[in-house]
Amino acid sequence: MLRKTWYAVCREGEIVARTTPHQVIVHGEPLVLWADSQGNVSVHPAACPHRGCDLGLGRVESGELVCPFHGWRFDMEGRCVKVPANTVRQPVPSGARLKLYPTVRKWGWVWVYTENGYSTKVHGATVPSLLSFPEFEHKNWKYEWFEARWHAHFSRVVESVLDISHLPFVHPETTGQSVDPQVKGLSYQWEEANGQQSLRIYPRPFAPSHPLEPPVEWGREPNPTEGRTEMQLMFPNQWIIRTPMGDGHWMCTYLTFTPEDMQTTRIYGAVIRNFDPSLDWLTQLHLEHTKFVMEQDRRIVESLRPLIAPFEIQKEFHVPSDAPGLRYRSMLKQEWMKEQIATSEDERFS
Repeated sequence: MLRKTWYAVCREGEIVARTTPHQVIVHGEPLVLWADSQGNVSVHPAACPHRGCDLGLGRVESGELVCPFHGWRFDMEGRCVKVPANTVRQPVPSGARLKLYPTVRKWGWVWVYTENGYSTKVHGATVPSLLSFPEFEHKNWKYEWFEARWHAHFSRVVESVLDISHLPFVHPETTGQSVDPQVKGLSYQWEEANGQQSLRIYPRPFAPSHPLEPPVEWGREPNPTEGRTEMQLMFPNQWIIRTPMGDGHWMCTYLTFTPEDMQTTRIYGAVIRNFDPSLDWLTQLHLEHTKFVMEQDRRIVESLRPLIAPFEIQKEFHVPSDAPGLRYRSMLKQEWMKEQIATSEDERFS
């Protein structure tokens, strides 16, 4: 699992204007999130540096996080600013501070950058900007958020949304209805722009043509501007599927994946469209359809073994329709190895 990445960890409403901190787990590490009265968010490991008490059991008071064990108080920068048991002549231990993770509030979620566990204010580290799809930059789009928790490794969960050939078998009555199981010409392309890598997949022509899509000649690469159904993965953990509804209208489903631990993945998602925002029944229909399809996927993905998708591809058998997932797995391996080398060098010179 990669650490040099932004991960969604909760909805904004779960921490803003709350007098109790919010607890999450990322990479197997318990984290505490809390906000001051201005909505500034602080994220750090849950253990108090005094006796290791879970700060998630504490409270937020006057812009400070208060430990429930001995009342030690921490500010937004992670500094311990008060030890109630001390006299006026006894200073706060200089090293009593919390490691901070870079964090940002965006698109309705709180995101955490998990490398090292130091904020830019504390450590001087360079943290890349959080990027996502253009659909989130349009104010006239309708959004409805949801989340799910799968008992499966991050690698298996992400690969599942890149897999096309499972549709007629896992989703026979929905997205796989009347789909020819023979994949004759899966189109996909790997792109890189401004340092961001993404994978686009066009789930045609083996599936029946969408009635609102323009025809495409056999063997010709689709063009994103043609208004065709496409899936896009922004490496390593943001995914969207765009479906044309005619007259420039689109319905999309967005997912982002967060590794809670080696056996659990959190999925934060949204159903999105750019037409008829007042039709609540359409929003609910889209949401219920998405949840139904994801539940079908969940029971299959949770059964996969080995738990982690093997980097050594010869440990599994593959066919041409597996190409997008294998391309992602190769990229995941490459970036993971870079992180391991960088971590080893940091430890060697520290």
